[in-house]
Amino acid sequence: MANKQIKVGVVGASGYTGSDLVRLAVRHPNISITTLTANTHAGKTMGEVFPHLGGLDLPSLVTNDDVNWEELDTVFCGLPHATSQELISGLPTHLKIIDMSADFRLRDTQTYAQWYGNTHAAPELQKEAVYGLSEHYRDQIAAARLVACPGCYPTAALMLLLPLVKAGAVDADDLIIDAKSGVSGAGR
Repeated sequence: MANKQIKVGVVGASGYTGSDLVRLAVRHPNISITTLTANTHAGKTMGEVFPHLGGLDLPSLVTNDDVNWEELDTVFCGLPHATSQELISGLPTHLKIIDMSADFRLRDTQTYAQWYGNTHAAPELQKEAVYGLSEHYRDQIAAARLVACPGCYPTAALMLLLPLVKAGAVDADDLIIDAKSGVSGAGR
């Protein structure tokens, strides 16, 4: 018996994160990418924007306003921080949403404002979002409507440290993480 194809939309498909997601997802046997948005490149193909994606069976890019959200099962949001929260708050509730920005990684609205310098536009969703570290929150992710993808630094640190803290091998209060990034760490 064949698995059901999940109809997927990628918002922000012409950005670094969105385009890499498209590159990976197009090869998945249970994903059918039916919608790709990129407001600045609407009307173009992914191959025109990213030659390495030319020749793949993908829809043309459209604006967010041109999407029929009811036709999708899952939306991956690759918009910049402070942008995805506004779009996501207006999406239909039947959608499974996987946000790749930092907008839903922190549940506390004051902590979010302190670190990102703006008030969250969808605090009710901020509290609903599940942190997407699948190795530790698999059951919560499976049941969630909104999944907040963790960033690269937290993923690297937590994958190493959570098992050690849970086992009592280290005290979380004694940990210091000193991480460095090259220019690509900021995106495109």
